Amino acid sequence: MNQTGSENIKMSVIIRCRNEANSLRQLFDALKSQKCSFPWEIVVVDNASEDNTQEVCRQYGVRVAFLPRGEFTYGRATNVGIQHARGELIMLMSAHAMPIGSHFFESAVAPFVDPTIAAARCLWLGSKKEILTQWHKPKDIQYKSAEEQKLAESGTKWLGEYPTAGCCVLRRSVWEEVKYDEKLEANEDKFWASQVLARGHKIRSCSEAMWMYTRQYQPRDRWRKDNREHLALYRITGRAPLSWSAYFSKCAKAVLSAPVMAIRYASGIIIWNTYLVTIPWQSRRAHKPGSLPEFEKGLKTISPAPNAPAPAPTSVTPAASAK
Repeated sequence: MNQTGSENIKMSVIIRCRNEANSLRQLFDALKSQKCSFPWEIVVVDNASEDNTQEVCRQYGVRVAFLPRGEFTYGRATNVGIQHARGELIMLMSAHAMPIGSHFFESAVAPFVDPTIAAARCLWLGSKKEILTQWHKPKDIQYKSAEEQKLAESGTKWLGEYPTAGCCVLRRSVWEEVKYDEKLEANEDKFWASQVLARGHKIRSCSEAMWMYTRQYQPRDRWRKDNREHLALYRITGRAPLSWSAYFSKCAKAVLSAPVMAIRYASGIIIWNTYLVTIPWQSRRAHKPGSLPEFEKGLKTISPAPNAPAPAPTSVTPAASAK
């Protein structure tokens, strides 16, 4: 799978992992199916895995860089992987990322035809609707001043626009200029992008390379992950994600709305199962042609304008109808 015999590797795929043998096998199969016109390689940064991660990497011919468990941070693992890479472009991928389509690589590197692009965020299928529907209108981010960047990063929108280590591409030459922070617990990818933009570089958000995240988090695991990311962000920006007044307001609303939410949940289950159990009875009714009622809502009869000429009748000749 790897183009290890080539001396001109264009792109290196860096995957950080610990005990991800099953996910890696699935990801390697997807990457092996890529149709692209350039040589590429995979470098796995293994954080002292105790499963058969190394065996899976050997089976697929993947290069492995080792990082002791006690030395792991996301930033350090990324830096180690890039140090072992040979490509001029670096793709960072999670072991739980799944590229969509066989031309994913080609789409991922397309933005770098522009020599001013330093990095590109790939299009995550879990993004908001307004992002997915604008896939054909990528946004280039470049700030004219420190004040403009500070204003842009004062909220949270930038977190969904800057490249994510889950799946993105960057120039190795830019990484040589700005390394990943090795002390942050999380959000090292956003902090790196912020530093790169502060130096005047341009970032593409998003490329047409689409991917999905395959890991399913339990609520407690999701809370822990999100808490770690907010903690790292607070240490970077000094801005708390929630004030005490907002906290008490949200808690009060949650308590007050609990009965209503419970009724809505129970009603939804009862209504849906009523539909299901009455299917045999519904089948006795005559079939109703036409679209669903929801598509008829909002339609209004448009009256013709005063003194407007009546539309000319259309006729179809036998010759025309025979064609």
